[in-house]
Amino acid sequence: MTGPVCLQGGAEFGPRCRVMDADLLARADGPVVVTALAGAVGADYRTASDNGVRHFRSLGAADVVAAPDAREDREAAVAVLRRARLLVLPGGSPTRLLDGLRATGVDAVVRDLLADGGVVSGSSAGAMVLGGWTVLPDRSRGARPAVERGLGVVEDLLVVPHWTGGRADWLDAVEAVVPGDVTVLGIPEQSGVLVEDGTLTAVGDAATTLVRSGRTLAPGASSGRAGEAS
Repeated sequence: MTGPVCLQGGAEFGPRCRVMDADLLARADGPVVVTALAGAVGADYRTASDNGVRHFRSLGAADVVAAPDAREDREAAVAVLRRARLLVLPGGSPTRLLDGLRATGVDAVVRDLLADGGVVSGSSAGAMVLGGWTVLPDRSRGARPAVERGLGVVEDLLVVPHWTGGRADWLDAVEAVVPGDVTVLGIPEQSGVLVEDGTLTAVGDAATTLVRSGRTLAPGASSGRAGEAS
C-alpha cells in the first residue's frame, strides 16, 4: 500500500460525507470510478454505482464514471477501473464484495492503484473487506458471524461499520479469531478513517472508536497504526 485508503462507516454519499469525499477527490486529482460489487448483479449494482457518480459530480468531479459490472464483463470493467485515480467501493454484502473482487481480479486493480499512489475509498462492506480481517455476517458459523481474512490492503485493521457501540455478537466472533495486534475500528455512518503513511486519521462527521482499547479518535485526530496499544 502506498496511496491513501479511506475506510467509511456507511450511509455513503450522504450530506455529511461531502467534506471528507471532497478531500479524497482533491488528493486523487484525476478520474473517479465507482464499482458497486457489494450489490447484486443488475439493478442493485447500477443504482449504487450511479448514486456514487451523482455524488462525486456534485462535488465538482470532472471525470467520474461507473465501471461496468466485472462479474458480467470483466475485460470492459478492468479497462475502466485502471483509469481510476480514486476508486470507490460502496456498501452492500461484504461476502458478495470479497468474492467478487477475488473472482474477477479487481482485487489486483485495487492494489496496483494504491501502489501507483492512487486513492481507494470503501464504505461499510467496501471498508470491511479492505482490512486484513473482516466479519462476514451473511456467512454465519453457528450463532456467530464468520470472521475471515480480508484483502489485506490495510493488513492490521478490521472495520466494524455503522458503529453505535453495540455489535456484541460481531465483537465476540472477532475476539475468538483475530490476533490481538489487529486494530478494530468502530466507524459510525458518514464518518471514516484515512489510512496514510502508517497513520490513522478520523474524518467525517463523528469520532471513530478503537474498540479493543475503548479509545476514540475525534474528527481530525490521528493515531499510529498500533493505536490500540497506545
